[in-house]
Amino acid sequence: MGISGRHKLGINQSDDSSDYKVGIHRDALFLIIAGHKRLVGNDADYFDVDEEDITGDLTESMNKYINSLSSPDWTKHYRAQEELRENTKAKKGKHRQRVDIVCILTGRKPHQLMKFEAKRLKKPGFTVGRYVGKEGMGEFIAGNYARECDTVGMLGYIQSDDCDYWAEQIPDALNKKREEMHLLIDGQWQKVDLENVNDCYKTRHNRPTIKRKLLVYHLLLDFVR
Repeated sequence: MGISGRHKLGINQSDDSSDYKVGIHRDALFLIIAGHKRLVGNDADYFDVDEEDITGDLTESMNKYINSLSSPDWTKHYRAQEELRENTKAKKGKHRQRVDIVCILTGRKPHQLMKFEAKRLKKPGFTVGRYVGKEGMGEFIAGNYARECDTVGMLGYIQSDDCDYWAEQIPDALNKKREEMHLLIDGQWQKVDLENVNDCYKTRHNRPTIKRKLLVYHLLLDFVR
């Protein structure tokens, strides 16, 4: 899978530019895909690896891609960080919750972030219930993660079946929990149309506790092979 070879949006655009923000989200997805491609390209076996171990290796692989002399020039404005602590009034210090991966655009102020939560998807034991549950998507919906963001990402680490299978299971689970997930009528599961991005979908949700809406990108990463 090819990765975009140039940064299409200027890095000095205003904070309220919707095109600029879409560019950040697209680039973050590209970087996740690039990191994943490097991992599976090395013939490493992730069929039964823990979520935390995959996340650590994926983040490292993303940063290696960013720092590679062969990667596109626009990547120099980004870095990836794993397990970033979330600042909320409810929890302080080491008790703060941690979101799995953050893509940070560092080439301008204020820094822009896109936060990703990851969940294994494997039968048996790691089903969509965890993905859409309180410790998965629920953290975003409740405002425990990414309170300051309007767009986030969910990563599905596919360890059984294939991406198409789980792309049917997740929306079914969301529809069964539509009230709990505050799924918007016009924000149901939809395939994302972005160049070089496969197995990616989006949903839109309300977040009543913080009174702002949320766009969620769902990127499915195949670790079966």
